[in-house]
Amino acid sequence: MRISKRGYSGYRPDIVAAISHPNIVSVLDVGCGEGGIGAQLKEKTPAVAVYGIEGDPLLLAQAEEILDGCWAADLDAPEWISSIQDKTFDVIIFADVLEHLKSPGLVLANALSLLNEKGQVVICLPNVRHWSTFYHLYIKGVWPSNDRGIFDKTHLHFFARRNILDLISEAGLEVVLEKRNVRIVEPWSWTNLPGKFLDWWPFRPFFTFQYIHVCELRSDDSVGSNENK
Repeated sequence: MRISKRGYSGYRPDIVAAISHPNIVSVLDVGCGEGGIGAQLKEKTPAVAVYGIEGDPLLLAQAEEILDGCWAADLDAPEWISSIQDKTFDVIIFADVLEHLKSPGLVLANALSLLNEKGQVVICLPNVRHWSTFYHLYIKGVWPSNDRGIFDKTHLHFFARRNILDLISEAGLEVVLEKRNVRIVEPWSWTNLPGKFLDWWPFRPFFTFQYIHVCELRSDDSVGSNENK
């Protein structure tokens, strides 16, 4: 599947701020768009080498001007892993990508072969448990189909927090940090700031627009999750 992120591409300070790797040298941005995250990472840490995977040829051409290396790939085809030869990474980023794939769990698990032993995986996914889902289904009686956001018409999978934690665990990872992007009205970014006043239980699950999880290779079989987090 070719993932076009036109309209999604750009700077993501939330993703960059979530990375906590102490000695970051190399990063792979899966679905890198035009290289906005990489540009921001390189501005913050000039010595870091950032590489990207992108299926949209126009975005890939832009990313090649910014990043240290890019590959064109269909992420639904397992061959994309083998196209990255002799490289491993301290951080692998999946920013609003996995929900577009046929087998997100398989892609995530396979990508771990590219991760250094002490590396991190940063995953951002939209939260379908946002209150707007209930509004559209139970009040309007329709499943929305939008050009972007939680109800992006190109999404093949939809995730609530527990689904995300299961996806992470089944891939062989454990969560070391969870962050939330809170938004009152899903299409209106200006509601992010007032939404922070609702970032506490029991409102939190219904006003979280996106979850960001920083993960590492699982050290044991116990993965804790608490709905009140």
